[in-house]
Amino acid sequence: MADTQTEIQAKVKRVLQGTPFSPESLKQLSGGTANFIYHAVLEKPLPEYPNGVVVKQGEAYVATNPNFPLATSRCAIEQQCLAHLTELPPAITPSSSISTPAVYHFNEETNTQVQEYLVNAVSLKIFALEHYAAPTPVSLKPQCRQLGHGLGAWLRSFHEWSEKPEQVALREKLAGNKEMQVLKNMINYKGLVQMADVHPTILGDIKSDLQDISDMAAAELVDEAALHVIHGDFWTGNVLLPNTTIQEGAQTPVKVIDWELAQLGVRPLDLGQMIAELWQLKLYKDIDAGDWLIEAFADGYGSISADDAFRAIIQVGVHLICFGSRTPGWGTPEQGAKLVETGKEVLLKAWGNDWEWFKGHVLGSLFNNGN
Repeated sequence: MADTQTEIQAKVKRVLQGTPFSPESLKQLSGGTANFIYHAVLEKPLPEYPNGVVVKQGEAYVATNPNFPLATSRCAIEQQCLAHLTELPPAITPSSSISTPAVYHFNEETNTQVQEYLVNAVSLKIFALEHYAAPTPVSLKPQCRQLGHGLGAWLRSFHEWSEKPEQVALREKLAGNKEMQVLKNMINYKGLVQMADVHPTILGDIKSDLQDISDMAAAELVDEAALHVIHGDFWTGNVLLPNTTIQEGAQTPVKVIDWELAQLGVRPLDLGQMIAELWQLKLYKDIDAGDWLIEAFADGYGSISADDAFRAIIQVGVHLICFGSRTPGWGTPEQGAKLVETGKEVLLKAWGNDWEWFKGHVLGSLFNNGN
């Protein structure tokens, strides 16, 4: 039986009692699904943490869906990732500094983690909906390009940094995160085939193609030596920044969070998931900033092979079909169905390596970096 919020908060206070992070109060934060997440005001405020800290409490189930079991080993994965990532320099733009939050404390027995708190933070998804709403002023295009380019540059630096010999211990740790690897493949590619039954008039005629794509994604995971360290859940909901206007020269802090799905996989999954979510800003809300961010993100990440570009676009299509089309609050059911059609179109064009079709398309920016 799942614990109540009152029981979880009492547990957190009990676990942190006697540490520098003993909370005077806990305020639940929005945005998390797997864990219970709080802003903790400390009993004894410290100059190192003037605004308090974030406390993540992990249980053996999804916090928002207690009937969905989830391995608590994910909590140790995140803590170890963040500890390693202190060595990765931030990506700097004229208006932002992109990095990961510091981790201050971890109780492995209770899966209680204390992290850096970013004041007045919202996800990039919420930020874009509020600050870049349609019609997005063209005057904001340079800002969007800086932010998108920075996120792409940060992701590229993370991918390359994780391949260095000094990070072999991190790779070995993530190789053991099999449950999250299986979960990601299941909710993306196993679910893809099932979506043909949800939208038979749109996807029914390509069910065999969807099965082939699902089989391809499963086959990718067989040879561990061919896989790379990836974030595993890289999207606009896992990028935080203060909910204030970005000013050039002000170095707005941007944090890449939620490392529990970090695993060995194929790098285009990280690219495709972020691009799909950015594209939904345009597809659902007609926010031009979505396209600007995509183009700059691809440019910031830099040159990739045509095969990787097509693989990233396959992930875009899969994400639109399996997630974007049924995310609450994005749009009408009719818009959701339209998103499935769009996902189908780009998925099939990428699956068929139809490079010509992507010329002039926003997703064609993945091919504009020397490949």
